[in-house]
Amino acid sequence: MKNKILVIGGTGMVGSNVVAELKNSDEDYVVLSRKKEKAEELEAAGIPTVIGSLGEWDTVKHVFEGINTVFLLSSPAENMLDLHKGAIDMAKNNGVKKIVRLSAEPSNYPEGLYMYEQHAAADEHLKQSGMEYVILKPHYFMQNIAMHAEYIKSNSMFAQYSGDAKIPMIDVRDIAKAAFQALTRNDFNNQTFVLTGPKSISYKDISKNFTDALGRDINYMDISYEDQEAGFKAYGMQEWQLSTVMRLFKKWAEEGAIEPTNDFEKLTNTKATNMEKCILDHIQLFN
Repeated sequence: MKNKILVIGGTGMVGSNVVAELKNSDEDYVVLSRKKEKAEELEAAGIPTVIGSLGEWDTVKHVFEGINTVFLLSSPAENMLDLHKGAIDMAKNNGVKKIVRLSAEPSNYPEGLYMYEQHAAADEHLKQSGMEYVILKPHYFMQNIAMHAEYIKSNSMFAQYSGDAKIPMIDVRDIAKAAFQALTRNDFNNQTFVLTGPKSISYKDISKNFTDALGRDINYMDISYEDQEAGFKAYGMQEWQLSTVMRLFKKWAEEGAIEPTNDFEKLTNTKATNMEKCILDHIQLFN
């Protein structure tokens, strides 16, 4: 039987890249869309869709029919654990054979980090489901640097609370490449992979990358925990998410350097993208 893949969470930063990988292959797949308008947009681009929403379970009962493999991803939400457990259970009850779940690296040390406690619990629920699985735990996204784009363009600087942290950030396009391998091959089944970039980098390193790429000095300012927290609050980040993000940043700042893994290379047999290339590929955001 040919492997048919259902993509849950295929319209966000990571998911859209997973869909692009599938679209450029001969795989049989379909993307779950919560809204009719988005489904029509995807269909117009040649991407097959089905409409439904996790949590509104009557709307998704039909989407698992004839599906062998599921890619499971959703936006951060306070009830993410309930949504993922429900999707895992419904997939199993409908004969799905395998789930590739996008978790997150900090689920290795989730205590006190609400978002990642949910990830760890969802990972365990999947492992206990009896289905085949692959769990992908990417580290911090390189593309998150885009939150500083306006300051870099206007003021040739950016600010972040990080201390001396060196983080093995990963390009979201590489996450998608790893997910494609996990979805379409069985030799990685029942394993967990921590996905990182090729090396650990600090925000000072990133400022030098921007200076080289843009041809002008881009300065980095390490701000205090309190200033970073105030900035996120002003942005409108919800308390449950704010608490997790700030505690995680603090842990990284105190820990210093976090070592990269070679799990991306194991999955794809290619080298991970470095920050220099990621910046050059998105240079129009910062000019």
